[in-house]
Amino acid sequence: MTRAITVITTFSSTGWDEYGKRMVETFVKYWPKEIKLKIYYEVKPNVDYGDQVEWVDLNAVCPDLVAFKTKHKDNPHAKGHKIGSDLKRKGSYLWDAIKFAHKSYCVSHEALNSSSDLIVWLDADVVTHNPIPAEFIESLLPQDNYCAYLGRQKIYPECGFVIYDTTSPYNEQFMKDWQELYNSDKIFDLVEYHDCIAFQTIKEKYEAQGLKSHNISENHPHRPGVHVFINSPLGEYMDHLKGKRKQDGHSKRTDIYIQHNNDYWNKIQ
Repeated sequence: MTRAITVITTFSSTGWDEYGKRMVETFVKYWPKEIKLKIYYEVKPNVDYGDQVEWVDLNAVCPDLVAFKTKHKDNPHAKGHKIGSDLKRKGSYLWDAIKFAHKSYCVSHEALNSSSDLIVWLDADVVTHNPIPAEFIESLLPQDNYCAYLGRQKIYPECGFVIYDTTSPYNEQFMKDWQELYNSDKIFDLVEYHDCIAFQTIKEKYEAQGLKSHNISENHPHRPGVHVFINSPLGEYMDHLKGKRKQDGHSKRTDIYIQHNNDYWNKIQ
């Protein structure tokens, strides 16, 4: 491994009990010891995982996040209701700007302040089930690319795992533009108000100016509704417990379209 790497994540206090604790425990068990996990928290659990895990007070280091949440605390359009929609109907995560603002500010803060060459966003509902070789993460981002992500056909990327090169000349403005979507409320001009659309919007802006990005899942199955995370090279080492999979504790057998030869996947019925 020639480039220094830091993994980042965040979760609510409820999320810690539901899935975050398992994410951290499996990270410490299976990730290379030279890769640190940095957790941006709002309420810090009373745990100690040693030097490999660092805790960062999210609200203290991201005052713009606090300002955004305060400004929109009574705004239904920041909590699941698309502008122009019927407020009597149930809202959707697709327009929950406040929920995904935590992740957006976490990523941008770390990318703008990290001493590591690469930062990796990893969703807190990801379970690591197999030892990750030290060189694997770095191999996912070619040297001349700014970021590596999980692309999907006919829909925005899956952003449960994204790598950013903080040494890239694109890094500073890319991340400042991301923050500005929230600081200026331009997030509400997008077709949906979550981090994946924000990421896609800014990525496409800078790709038009020469930025290169790497689609980790480009050569892997793209079927309707496919769980692209586990059907990419990441699935050999990790499982992403999206949605109701959290209650099951693993992805479903029907989610898998490629062969992973390890005990974790072989045991799933």
